[in-house]
Amino acid sequence: MLAKVIDSPAPIQATNEERYERQFAKGFSRLRFEPALEAEYRKALADEQRPAAMVCAAATLIIWFCFVAFDFVRLDVARNGIPRPDLWFLVSGRIASLVIIAVILLSPLRKRMPLGTVAVIVYSLVATVAAINAIIYKSHGIPSADAALVVAVLAAFLPLGMVFSWALIASLLPIGAATIAGFLLLNDITGRGQFGLIFVLVLAVPVGSIGGYMRELAHRRQFLLTGMLARQAQFDPLTDLANRRLFQRHATAALAHAARTDEPIVLAVIDIDHFKLFNDQHGHTAGDVAICAVADAIRNLARRPMDMATRLGGEEFALLLYGTDMERARQVLEALRSRVLEVTPPRPQDRGVTISIGVTEPQPGEDLLAVYHRADQLLYASKRNGRDRITEG
Repeated sequence: MLAKVIDSPAPIQATNEERYERQFAKGFSRLRFEPALEAEYRKALADEQRPAAMVCAAATLIIWFCFVAFDFVRLDVARNGIPRPDLWFLVSGRIASLVIIAVILLSPLRKRMPLGTVAVIVYSLVATVAAINAIIYKSHGIPSADAALVVAVLAAFLPLGMVFSWALIASLLPIGAATIAGFLLLNDITGRGQFGLIFVLVLAVPVGSIGGYMRELAHRRQFLLTGMLARQAQFDPLTDLANRRLFQRHATAALAHAARTDEPIVLAVIDIDHFKLFNDQHGHTAGDVAICAVADAIRNLARRPMDMATRLGGEEFALLLYGTDMERARQVLEALRSRVLEVTPPRPQDRGVTISIGVTEPQPGEDLLAVYHRADQLLYASKRNGRDRITEG
C-alpha cells in the first residue's frame, strides 16, 4: 500500500512555478496570461502602482475641488444663480463626481476595492464630466481649454493601476461624451471647431496607446523574468526540488507552527550510498540520472502544503513531513528505500542505488539547526552501521 502511495503523483510547488517559463515561451503579445498567472500579475501590478496611483488620485481630488470653486466664480453663482438646466448639470456633475471621488479615496472603500476598479471609476468620472463641461461652456460662448481634453485622453495610459485594455476603453469615454454633448448642445456656429477637436482627441488615443502597450508589454516581461529568477534562486536546477535556502526558510516556519499547534513533525536527512564510486564507475551522466530518480521518489512523499522535499547539495536530500509522527514516518521511509531500488535498477556487478536515512523529531525549544544536526548525525550512524538503512533518534 505504501509503495502505491509513493507511486501516485503528488502536487509539487516547483512545477506550479514553471508557469512563468511556459508563459514566457508561449508569448503574451495580446497582454494576457493564463488565468491564474493573470490574476497574480494584476495583484502585483496593483501592489507596485498603488502608491503612485494614490498620489495621482489625491492630486486629482485637489485639482477637481479647485475646478468646482472656479465654476462658481466663473458663473458668478452667488449673484446670478444657475438659470439653465445645462449649467445645473455642469455644477452638480462636477460636485457629484467630487463627492464620489472623495468617498472612494478617503473611506475604507479605497482598501477594499481593487486598485484597477478605483482607477477606472476615478478616471472615467473626471474625464467624462470634464468633456461634457467643456462642451457646455462652449455652448454658452465661455472659453474652455480644449487642450485639457487631450491631456485627459492621454492620462488614461499613465501607470494608474489599470491594465492596457481597461485604459484603452476608458480613454474613449471622454471622446464619446464630447461627441454626444457637442451634437446635442452646439449649433452650427459654436460647433465649427468641434469636429477638429474630436479628430485631435481620436488621434490622441493611438499616440497614448502605443506608449501604454509597450510599457505594459515590458512590465509583463519583467514580471515573468522576476518570477523565473525567483524560482531559480529557490529550486535546484537538476532535480527541481527546493534548495537549501528555501528549505531553511520553510522548515523554520514549519517547526515554529508545529510547536504552537502541538502537531507532530519529522525531519529526515537522506544520502545516496557510495555515490562517488557510482559516478566513477558509470559516469556523471548516469550519476545525474540516479540523483533525479531518487529526487522524484522523495518528491512524491511531500504531499501536503507544509511538507517539503529538498536537495541540500550533491547526493544529500532532506524531507520534512508535517503532521506525521515517527511511526508513520518509519513506514514511509522504509517504502522509500524500496522504491529507490526499483527506480534505479541494478547494473552489472551492482545491486543498484541505495540510500541511508537519519530521521528525528524536534524536541521542545529546539530550532532548525539543532534538529538538522541531530538528523545528520543519525544519517552518519546509518552509514557506519552498513548503509541502506534508517536510524531514528
